[in-house]
Amino acid sequence: MTRRKKTGHHRSGDPRKTGGDIAGPGGPHDRNSVIIDTTNAVLLDNSNVCLVETANGSVAMAMLLEGRINKTTDRARNLYLLNGDGAAAIITELLALAHRIGPEFGDRLMARITHLLDTDAFTGQQGDQS
Repeated sequence: MTRRKKTGHHRSGDPRKTGGDIAGPGGPHDRNSVIIDTTNAVLLDNSNVCLVETANGSVAMAMLLEGRINKTTDRARNLYLLNGDGAAAIITELLALAHRIGPEFGDRLMARITHLLDTDAFTGQQGDQS
């Protein structure tokens, strides 16, 4: 039997309850050319990642994202499985967007990433020590 923390919030793992959309005539590099529908968008407030070994022995990444569903008290918690291509796509899209916001924003983000790498804040470990 699973024990649930009594927070007064319903936790949804059903991705059909989440939503939001990006639509419009413009492309990803155009300013003010898309419409954002925030209906049932998830306001991300927690993320966790881990290494996964698949049934065939290959390695993948798992990313658990959770947050409150916009304009509700419900929470969403969904696990995404990624390979290297999926992870690289997310990372590069976020970095590109940061630099399109403006050089100062991009520079602050890169400085923060550099700081986290330099202080081993990501894992507390340096690569394979064998």
